[in-house]
Amino acid sequence: MTTEHRKAPRRDVVEIRRVGGWGQVKYHHLLSCGHMETKPRASSSPKLACVQCFRTDALVSEMKSIAPPARLPIVSDDEMATLETEVSMMRATISARFGIPIDSVDLVTTDDAGILRVRYATVFLTEKDVSRITNRESQ
Repeated sequence: MTTEHRKAPRRDVVEIRRVGGWGQVKYHHLLSCGHMETKPRASSSPKLACVQCFRTDALVSEMKSIAPPARLPIVSDDEMATLETEVSMMRATISARFGIPIDSVDLVTTDDAGILRVRYATVFLTEKDVSRITNRESQ
């Protein structure tokens, strides 16, 4: 018997089911807690140790010891709409400046205490766009 079985709480056996064919028989003991213990022989004892209850209790206590996640600041819909509008206007300005579609501009921004900061922008250019911007003709 393992240490886990020794520490596990004892539960009443509600039902015993015989599962498997000849030479491969296992007995499923349905316990009062709802868990099932599988044994090679049917138990004559009215109570069995429920290892799954023990593992669940250990997991619950471990989860309680973990610190809760930090709360994120709540941003209202109006603030979010304003920030999204500003980002869209920046993308449109960059797109107009280079003469490219707005879908070719990607902005990465952060909101630092209500101040919108652009971290970086990625502009995707085709070969024609590069030639046009650098005033070179395609050859």
